[in-house]
Amino acid sequence: MDHLSKHFSRRRFLQTTAGVTGAMAMGGFASASRVMAQSPMAGPTGTFNFMTWSDHFYQEQLDAITAAIDITPSISELAGNAEGFIRLGEVGGQLDMISGDALWVPRYFEDGLIDAWDINELEVSKGLYSLAREFDIWTTPAGYLGYPFGWSPVQIYYDPAHVSPAPDSWEVLLDPKYAGRVMVENQPEEVPAYMGKLAGVADPYNMTTEELAQAKELMIRLKPNVLRLAQQNTDVVNALTNGEVWLATGNLGYDERVREAGGPEIKVFTPKEGTIGWMDAEMIVTGGANSALVRPWLEMAQTPEHIAENFLRYGRPLFNEAAYKVLVNNGHQERADRFLYNKPETVQTMTLKGPGTSTQAAIEAFNEVFGA
Repeated sequence: MDHLSKHFSRRRFLQTTAGVTGAMAMGGFASASRVMAQSPMAGPTGTFNFMTWSDHFYQEQLDAITAAIDITPSISELAGNAEGFIRLGEVGGQLDMISGDALWVPRYFEDGLIDAWDINELEVSKGLYSLAREFDIWTTPAGYLGYPFGWSPVQIYYDPAHVSPAPDSWEVLLDPKYAGRVMVENQPEEVPAYMGKLAGVADPYNMTTEELAQAKELMIRLKPNVLRLAQQNTDVVNALTNGEVWLATGNLGYDERVREAGGPEIKVFTPKEGTIGWMDAEMIVTGGANSALVRPWLEMAQTPEHIAENFLRYGRPLFNEAAYKVLVNNGHQERADRFLYNKPETVQTMTLKGPGTSTQAAIEAFNEVFGA
């Protein structure tokens, strides 16, 4: 897979990551203070650079941690895994922590972009499901490759007031009667995989030339139906809530988020052709200028109370078992169980996101179709 990093030109990277906002879109990062040790007891304080998805944090959590230990992340939005991988390869230690999915995590390590470390050195890690501390794909002799965060299969959500009959296939996203009423996230490496599933491809990240051609033809049919490509899952939830779109791909829990936002009743299904799944982790960047701040920040950010609140806000399950107990104790067991929070072993049944032999070609095909 060395070709992925070698042949991603700056132009191609910009095409892939079109729409990245803020400092990242301008080719830089917000200023981060150097680590400053106030005293041996107080520990380091300051700001570190963190590239992640919008559902990995909430503002009150960040404010509470800043008030408690004076460590603040400067956050850049992450849309897709290929985007993060290429960006980190370009800027290196200007980032201190980055989120990544499943098989992308060992790829970061293979390319010397992240550190392996003992996550058990964090007291808060005792609250993780034991399964999450033992994934083979994240285990190396040098240590674990990331701090486990959340997981979900990708599902299709629809508004039954406008979508009928009740669908059961990826095919519904291509139906001409839903022109301009579909939303998918701006993840050029994933949309071809969805179309590969529709085409009956066994391994959508390692497609043959013929299989990729099939996926591209399906993307051509999909394009007129896509209102716009979403940068974050919050964009998808908002569009379903206000009725802009009637169909969207998404993680577990979108139906609850739309309902709580005052939107219509949303239905959900897992396509009969099968789907893609993800499980993500927070990775410590090799040579990060402010990496000494990452571990103490994680110790505070991953507490059961913060993770329980994150679940209630964003819906998909997380790997923090102690947070599940908080949810149960506070009357949210039905909701947690409905979204499989207590079934982390489900990740072992999914086709996990990751780079493959057709990843670069899939991204190029996506860009050719969507003009990203």
